[in-house]
Amino acid sequence: MSRRSTWIRSASILSTLTIAFLLAGGAAAQTQGPGAHPSEHALGYEYISPAPGSALILPNADVILRPGGAVNAASVGAGLLRVQGSVSGDHDGDLRLSDDGRTLTFRPAAPFVPGERVSCVVAPGLQTDTQSTVSPVAFDFTVVGPERETLAPLPVLTEADDISGGSGAVRIDSVPPPPPVPLPPEFPPIAASVFGATAPGRLFLSSITLAHSLDPSFLMILDNDGTPFFQRKLPSQGLDFKAHPDGRLTYFDAGARCFYALNALYAVVDSFRCGNGYVTDGHDIVLLPNGHALLMSYDPELVDLTPVKGGLASGMAIGLIIQELDQAKNVVFQWRSWDHFQITDEVGHASIMGAIDYVHGNSLDVDPDGNIILSCRHMDEVTKISRATGEILWRLGGKNNQFTFVNDPIPFSHQHAVKRLPNGHLVLFDNGNLRIPLFSRAVEYALDETQKTATLVWQYRLVPDVFGSAFGYVQRFSNGNTLICWGATTPTLTEVAPDGSIVSELTFNPGTASYRGYRFEWPPVRPALVSFQPGSINKGSTGGPISAVVQPAGVDFTAADILIPTVRLNGTVRADASNFVKADANGDNVPDVTVQFPRDAVDPLLSVGMNRLEVTGSLATGEVFRGTALVKVFTNSSTQLRAASVRIVSPPGALPVEIAAGGPQSRARILAVYDIQGRLVKRWVATAGIPATWDGVRSDGRRAGAGIYLVRSEDGPPGPAAKVAIVR
Repeated sequence: MSRRSTWIRSASILSTLTIAFLLAGGAAAQTQGPGAHPSEHALGYEYISPAPGSALILPNADVILRPGGAVNAASVGAGLLRVQGSVSGDHDGDLRLSDDGRTLTFRPAAPFVPGERVSCVVAPGLQTDTQSTVSPVAFDFTVVGPERETLAPLPVLTEADDISGGSGAVRIDSVPPPPPVPLPPEFPPIAASVFGATAPGRLFLSSITLAHSLDPSFLMILDNDGTPFFQRKLPSQGLDFKAHPDGRLTYFDAGARCFYALNALYAVVDSFRCGNGYVTDGHDIVLLPNGHALLMSYDPELVDLTPVKGGLASGMAIGLIIQELDQAKNVVFQWRSWDHFQITDEVGHASIMGAIDYVHGNSLDVDPDGNIILSCRHMDEVTKISRATGEILWRLGGKNNQFTFVNDPIPFSHQHAVKRLPNGHLVLFDNGNLRIPLFSRAVEYALDETQKTATLVWQYRLVPDVFGSAFGYVQRFSNGNTLICWGATTPTLTEVAPDGSIVSELTFNPGTASYRGYRFEWPPVRPALVSFQPGSINKGSTGGPISAVVQPAGVDFTAADILIPTVRLNGTVRADASNFVKADANGDNVPDVTVQFPRDAVDPLLSVGMNRLEVTGSLATGEVFRGTALVKVFTNSSTQLRAASVRIVSPPGALPVEIAAGGPQSRARILAVYDIQGRLVKRWVATAGIPATWDGVRSDGRRAGAGIYLVRSEDGPPGPAAKVAIVR
């Protein structure tokens, strides 16, 4: 059969389906609401967008089809889909299979006409791995009328009505010294204090001037003392500056109305905008492992406001749009609050420019099961949404709450930053706008999604309380610490240990805030394979330098990217920058670099037994590499412990640490503990005749954080140090 006869047959089937559709369902669409239309599932599809029978669709909408299962690409061709506007007629366009192999997207060559009804008919012939041939289907939707074009654009900072200017407790004990590079005079002043062991990494912020929210922002990456590691002034407001697992940075640029992605050298490498004619919202972006991205948009529409404003038949309400973009930036999933929520779901009568902002989505997260967790600030609700079908799976909080709260008599209110933890719990920043007295807190709930219970297992409030009327974030780290961004108030950031003690605090001056605050290890760390030559060392001997062979563990960097002057052993011992070899030392056909470390500088890091040493360095990409390997240290059995040496006799990781010091046991010894960066942790006099111990506590009485420490004897000539690992 020729291609022409195939097209004629397909066209004939399409015409038959279209006529039947118009007679059976299409005519009813003019008089019946969306609830009268069949769902995707009733039509035999996993997901369809726009939803069958939906209204308020923008003229630039794409059609998205997910029949269920992997689609046979050979079955996708001309004549499969017919899209016809009641005014604009048939629409040509681009029908393509997304990179997920499951989703079809159709982009019309021309926009639809405002107010028209659009019918879509899928002909027989589409095939998947779960269905040999997908049944034909027909559905329709209605494009929003021309009145939407008369609505004023929404402001970028959509929480402007919630900002009170900020006030609260500020406890600042020290101000960082001036950074080595002069800062712009308009760079916001920062005060910071460190009281204990923080989680690894640097702090990420983007400044907002509360009284002038459209003023340009500074993107900044800060050390714990507030010193900028990186800063950049933007031409407009910036939001949500953060790092992603793939090593990219993103931030929302209010002037461009998009998210920009930066590499480790801070160059723009990508941008992300909503599709289908929607303006991108700046509250959140999620970059997925498959290269897709989740975004939000706020959708102002003229709707019937009688349910919330009696006597006012028509007015503006703001809906929420969630989109998933594939690697080619096609919209492969779209979720609209108009199809799932009611404007009466709002709590507190929140508005923007007089419009009812009934949802106000302000965070997205992807659950381990692949579904979406949405924070609906103005509904006091957390919603879980199926990323496959768009169905609501559960609702936590607000008027439609499905859960029983345990151990928490205080409902969360106008929350931000709802995120799933690795242990399955939810953390969020509870702004508390609708309770008296006003206060904000960070909370953690253990969810039972079967029994529908939410048990409060942790919360943190400052003493005295502070109230952040807008913004805010909570971030949990692997060491158990929690970073809290308090939003539109001061202090800006507080990091607390699991026992509730404050380990660090950083703040802008009152009147300056950050939408969110994060901590990430930065620059990004790329894994390396390391081996030492020689791999065994006699503790009492003298010898030449120790060589380290460094090789990329994957494709993230090459040996040529390694900047030799930056290479360090255990963060302190410099490699000999004048003596290195770039070759293939281990003969595995992967280029590597061999560097040398002076033996006299390495010896203090070694103790008898197996020693794990770390090699790090910077890369030309702006990232860093890190790798570890073992070195065995032995000593002749006849060799006595030298007077200036110490060794650890307690089991690895045990507290207190038992220390054996060389020399006569009849006299007291001066012992000291240093961290891996050479900073004194504790110094004390060990009593003669009694085994020396260290209980893991610093000189100031605080617990030493998890990590590697060096113990030395300091009452005579310098000797080798013993290494201690503390695990918390």
